[in-house]
Amino acid sequence: MKHIPRARTFRLTTIAETGDRFCDFAPYVASINDDGVVAFQAALTSGGTGIFTSQGGSITTVADRATGRFVNFYSHPDINDDGSISFYAELKSGGQGIYLIRNGQLIRVAETNGTLKGVGPLGPTMNEGGTVAFRADLKSGQRAIFTGGHGPPKAVADTSDVFSGFHGLPVINRKGTVIFRADQKVGGHGIFAAQDGAVAAVVDTRHVFAELGLFPSVNDEGTVAFSATVKTGGGGIFLMKDGRLTTVAEADGAFESFRGALINNAGTIIFYATLSAGQPGVFAGRDPIANKVISVGDPWLDSTVASFALNPVSMNNTGQIAIRVALADHRQLIVRADPVE
Repeated sequence: MKHIPRARTFRLTTIAETGDRFCDFAPYVASINDDGVVAFQAALTSGGTGIFTSQGGSITTVADRATGRFVNFYSHPDINDDGSISFYAELKSGGQGIYLIRNGQLIRVAETNGTLKGVGPLGPTMNEGGTVAFRADLKSGQRAIFTGGHGPPKAVADTSDVFSGFHGLPVINRKGTVIFRADQKVGGHGIFAAQDGAVAAVVDTRHVFAELGLFPSVNDEGTVAFSATVKTGGGGIFLMKDGRLTTVAEADGAFESFRGALINNAGTIIFYATLSAGQPGVFAGRDPIANKVISVGDPWLDSTVASFALNPVSMNNTGQIAIRVALADHRQLIVRADPVE
């Protein structure tokens, strides 16, 4: 079955840019909540890094090197609708941790002073209840995916049994289901769902698919969106819900390859792909012109788009998208793409 996303156009709003205050946003992405507040990590021209939020006007500092215990922030921040923000940070005292700022209070989710050797890589994701999903390395040598934020962190999957490694970042929905991409010790890999102590395969490489994208996403209804290549050749963007596979877009002339997909509770799907003409871009549907959000080579701000970055934390339930953009003249921007009907 094919799913045809509704055609939309987008207006781009600059949230932050490099210059007097910020010198670098890479390599992390920005996140966005349903109020259109964008959260991002940035390196400061005065030194150090920080976590910031903005809706396109003034910029608010959430945490920086002057905030007590932190010396560096090394992930994207994820923001939910009540304004809670989660992030990874390195401590002045040494070690790493994952933290949650809720109602102005700093909450320690996990630190590397116990069983954890390292937190990460990539960034955390968080649901509307403030539960955070993240990857970590254990001192035992195992790797695991955890949830935390309400009491001690809990491992929902690790490499002690069927999994040999994890890729991308885990995503968590309102129901507490954690979706993640993992390699299997028996061979192959898959996208899996962990909930209430049980882990089940959503899709794997035993049958239709040869390779699954590293960044699946999920909405609160449990629909998983992902990129993949198929064993018969070509690739596409797909949905899986209750064992039912739906094709959103495929390599059919306009698109050469696909890198990832985002889905929200309204069923809006955004994907990033490379056109057959060679330019990577972000698209809201199968028409590479009418459904384009942004692509490499686009003229913008007296320069051209050189690269962009986003992942499953970068779209909200109204269809707004937060994108990190690099221009050919070496400027970097955090941009919000607002859908225009």
